[in-house]
Amino acid sequence: MHKKVTVRKLIREDVDKMQSWAMHEDPLYFHYNFPKLNEEQKDKWYKIKTTKFRKKSFAIENDEGEIVGYLSIRNIKWIKRESELGIVLDAKHMNKGYGTEALILFLDYYFQTLKMKSIILRTAKYNKRAIRCYTNCGFKVIKECMDEFEDQYAEIFYNPKYNYLRELFTIVDGKKMTEYLHMRLTKDEFYEKTNSLSTEIYV
Repeated sequence: MHKKVTVRKLIREDVDKMQSWAMHEDPLYFHYNFPKLNEEQKDKWYKIKTTKFRKKSFAIENDEGEIVGYLSIRNIKWIKRESELGIVLDAKHMNKGYGTEALILFLDYYFQTLKMKSIILRTAKYNKRAIRCYTNCGFKVIKECMDEFEDQYAEIFYNPKYNYLRELFTIVDGKKMTEYLHMRLTKDEFYEKTNSLSTEIYV
């Protein structure tokens, strides 16, 4: 099978390339748009993503050398061997299979090289594409609950043309809430799902 992506450690030059990413057209995903940053802000963003003891970040690069996304693990519990996953893709490179392939490559590295035992994540229940991707990698839902939406000042809440999306949200004590799925994957579940898929990863 032709490998579409490589997953590797995030470098500072990647942040420059992310500045040219396309913008999401769906207002539910506006908060995933990569911010326009000056040089100082790019330095700070990179430092936050890469210098913390409990956080690691990785670039997703396609076979044409484009940075098509990045993923991070945060709240790393080194004793428990667990962390929380986050992944963001360039809007123009979605629906190409990059996300699933990158996750499979990364998870193999995560469990084999980093010697981790499990990984968790949280995704909005309306994000069907992400849920399908995570399920394909073996993640299982462990909890459904109403959580505070990531972007409290999203255009959805004040632009009348997005009124049709309001039904996805509930206001509790002034906070916009939506339904989230909390998912978890163990090492054994991953390799059972991928049939002990042998992968290469360059990290």
